[in-house]
Amino acid sequence: MQPWVKVATPHLSPGLPKSPYADQPESPVRGLTAQEVDDLLQGRGAGLARMAELNSYPGPRHVLDLREELALSPAQEQVIQGVFAEMQTQAQTLGKAIVEQEQAVSQVFATAAITPEQLHQQIQEIAQLYGELRAVHLQAHLEITPILSATQIARYDQLRGYADNASRVPHQHH
Repeated sequence: MQPWVKVATPHLSPGLPKSPYADQPESPVRGLTAQEVDDLLQGRGAGLARMAELNSYPGPRHVLDLREELALSPAQEQVIQGVFAEMQTQAQTLGKAIVEQEQAVSQVFATAAITPEQLHQQIQEIAQLYGELRAVHLQAHLEITPILSATQIARYDQLRGYADNASRVPHQHH
């Protein structure tokens, strides 16, 4: 090869886009971002209850954060705190199980020891856990909505930036 001939190296080419995963190899679980792992372990909703939220079923964490703006009564706050605590406990338990299962799948990929059957079984187990986690978060929204007045729900939607959402389906809370 002539010394003046450049050999193309795609991984160094400035014209190629960087993979969105390029910064993720250091995540605690390969295949999940560090934020996703943290959200799962901390029991955060991370968008799992978005359909409730966007249809005027407030979330317990956000309602508690907005307790003053929503003028929650002590009785409302107590009930919502209980729902939140139960949701949090269940979500953290499921989140830990999801992280462990995701880590197991990542490890069998890393060792090149995964079979199609094993992949299918493990992904089905993870999907079941994610479904349960989503139900836990949605259930909490469902449980606290009847505790709030229509005025509080409208104010919540306004404070969260949903007040102009004309596509919401009206529903009865009480």
